[in-house]
Amino acid sequence: MASIGWGKPKIWISKLSALGAPTTWVEVPTPVQDSTQLVPTKGDKKEAKVEGGENEAVKYMRNTYALEFSIRAAEGRAKLAEDDEGVISGEYALKLQPEDPDVTGIAIDRGTLSFEPSYTAEDGVLWKYVLDALIPTDTTRKSVEFEVITDPTASNSGGQ
Repeated sequence: MASIGWGKPKIWISKLSALGAPTTWVEVPTPVQDSTQLVPTKGDKKEAKVEGGENEAVKYMRNTYALEFSIRAAEGRAKLAEDDEGVISGEYALKLQPEDPDVTGIAIDRGTLSFEPSYTAEDGVLWKYVLDALIPTDTTRKSVEFEVITDPTASNSGGQ
């Protein structure tokens, strides 16, 4: 039976230095059930029309990605970063390891983090974080890499 990259993920986040390198990786508290997702936005479609409305050529722009998750505002739990009405300064890196550590996870080397607090009687206060992937500093990598993730806090370095 093949292993699948689903289930309870582990997520780590690190603020990036001025040089674009991760500083200190921090493990995110376990997210709220079914809140963790990578949301792709399909790139714009460019069409070269000819008379009659047919396409002579079609070109797509690149997709963009946002990884989002929510955590509960529990007693003793601090926010991942300070915000000003949802705006978080600086850039961040993120790694997500699925429940099975031997299957493909997600690495975003550079992104912008935002924050959305909410409340329901069922869940209490939730802190939703969204990391919008940016072009990585390392031009050999993509904005979202699908790879096996190792715990970056094990050595607390900026390694893959």
